[in-house]
Amino acid sequence: MRINNFIFIKYIFLNILKPFLVISLVLTGIVWLSRSLKYIDLIINKGLSLSSYFWFVSLIAPKILALLLPLISFVAVIYTYQKLKGESELLVIETFGLSKLFLMVPAIIFGGIVALFLLLIELYLSPNNYKTFKSFQSDLRNNFVMSTLEAGSFHNPIKGLTVYIDKADKNGVVKNILIHDTRNKQVESTILAKQGILTNFENKTKIIVFDGTRYVYNYNNNKTSILNFSKYEFQIITEKKETVRFKQVEERSIKELFYPDITINSKIKNEFLAEAHKRLSSPFLVLFMCALAAFSILFGEFKRKVLASKIILCSFIAVLIQAIYISSMNKLTFSIYTFLLPYISLILLCCLPILTIKYENIIISFLKRFKNELKL
Repeated sequence: MRINNFIFIKYIFLNILKPFLVISLVLTGIVWLSRSLKYIDLIINKGLSLSSYFWFVSLIAPKILALLLPLISFVAVIYTYQKLKGESELLVIETFGLSKLFLMVPAIIFGGIVALFLLLIELYLSPNNYKTFKSFQSDLRNNFVMSTLEAGSFHNPIKGLTVYIDKADKNGVVKNILIHDTRNKQVESTILAKQGILTNFENKTKIIVFDGTRYVYNYNNNKTSILNFSKYEFQIITEKKETVRFKQVEERSIKELFYPDITINSKIKNEFLAEAHKRLSSPFLVLFMCALAAFSILFGEFKRKVLASKIILCSFIAVLIQAIYISSMNKLTFSIYTFLLPYISLILLCCLPILTIKYENIIISFLKRFKNELKL
């Protein structure tokens, strides 16, 4: 490749990179922010610190970026080529004897680099981060001290026990406590206390209350006894059962998806295979988007009305193809005969815009002849 050719490729490539980074940051940020707001209650109700919250919600960013990268690439390429075309820069490059097919090369190279980046996200970054995200979410849900005893509400952590706390802070200090216990069929007790501490030690959750009164009603003799205390320990849950959390498909490594546990049923195995092939085939979708975007600007003559129509049509095709791809990957039953289908389909789609530009003169000539025949 001549040095001049490399300069042109580098120039167009860098022009694509700038809007790509801006669009990626803005669009991913907007979607990430909207998703993050769903978990704001972790700060308000669960006492999670602000730094822990931002770390927690940042774990879903790679998953969002992986979903948006194909369309972001499409928009970045189409914006760049339209800008270069409008400022006649592509026309100047063509005067050096370079074909339209050559002008597609920067978009294809850019698409290839983004495709490799997407593959890295899909195979490593996204599943590992999402696994940490779901594990932390599960820990929050199972942590009684943080998630069960929310201030200002009545709670029934176990059958026969009602707990009310007026105020609580993230350190486990609680105020104005009511504990009503009917687990013993012979006696019924109620504890009222001004202050207490929530503790969670060796899988046992306790409330240590101070300056309170314990009322005990005995059903056998129908008498109520009253006990004032300065300190009283009340065990709420005797033991937490250790449970193994079933990992979702998005959390699993590519190896786990292809070689799942033999006890998993065939429907779930197919979901695993669909996720595995989606991760491996999605980079081809990026290549197609970049090729389609460049095609929409380069094909045919540069007329504003025609260009606008081409951009709208290709944008519709881009969104439609991604929607069909996602939908079909979730519904396709994978077997030895069908697993290559998404790869072959996407590779053919990648080749279509390139071949159309290569044989542009033949195609345009055919379309004009066909149009003239229709008039006759």
